[in-house]
Amino acid sequence: MTVFYLKLLITPLLMLSISLAARRWGTHIGGLLSGLPVTSSVVMLFLSLEQGPGFVALAVPGALAGLAAIQATYLFYLAVTRRLSALLGCLAALGFYVATALLMNWLGSPLASIAITLCLIAALIAATANTEKHPGKPVPLPKWIIPMRMLTATLLLLLITAGAQWLGPVVSGYLAPIPIIAWPLAVFAHVQGGRQELAVIVRGNAIGAVGVIGFYLSLQGMVQQLGILPAVATGVVLAVVITAFVARLTRMRA
Repeated sequence: MTVFYLKLLITPLLMLSISLAARRWGTHIGGLLSGLPVTSSVVMLFLSLEQGPGFVALAVPGALAGLAAIQATYLFYLAVTRRLSALLGCLAALGFYVATALLMNWLGSPLASIAITLCLIAALIAATANTEKHPGKPVPLPKWIIPMRMLTATLLLLLITAGAQWLGPVVSGYLAPIPIIAWPLAVFAHVQGGRQELAVIVRGNAIGAVGVIGFYLSLQGMVQQLGILPAVATGVVLAVVITAFVARLTRMRA
């Protein structure tokens, strides 16, 4: 029962903190923060507490495949919304995400997932290079969007952890990296700030995804040896360091 209450406390507080930071400091910071393994780390933490460290280790390949599908979806949305509205672009992107996730599942190779993700990240960074000198401005959001994120993130966590034995580690891993914060933030930035603000969010998320790869690999390598809390903490710190380094590198190159 204590674990259940922790789920109801930790997840919405994390969503609230990042959403308020994005509203306060703009889409650039929002994109970077939303690209960090926030939802993933919480999902993996509770999966390990309830299913054991071995389950988490088996879920990592699925999570890496899901991460590749997410980056592909960002690139697709950037391309398709040149001609389609944000609403039609969202519907098309969701269908594209499902198709890409199924393809990554068919490939079934963590190394292929990492390689594809890195190629997609490079393509996203190149496609949004003109935003590097644009810090991104705070995008006004409807009052209901932050509570919606908090509720959606909590429900996703409850769904994955409650159905983990039925879903299995692979599907649970696929669901873990779903960007509950970043996707709505990107769409609202697009609608209210145009393609420039959308590109800022997408760029930040792509940079953060490099750190997410580090998080998953670190977690898989250490969770059974060190335990879940040290493994998650180390993975998150590693993700933050990698994200900061890549962000600085891309800014210097720009």
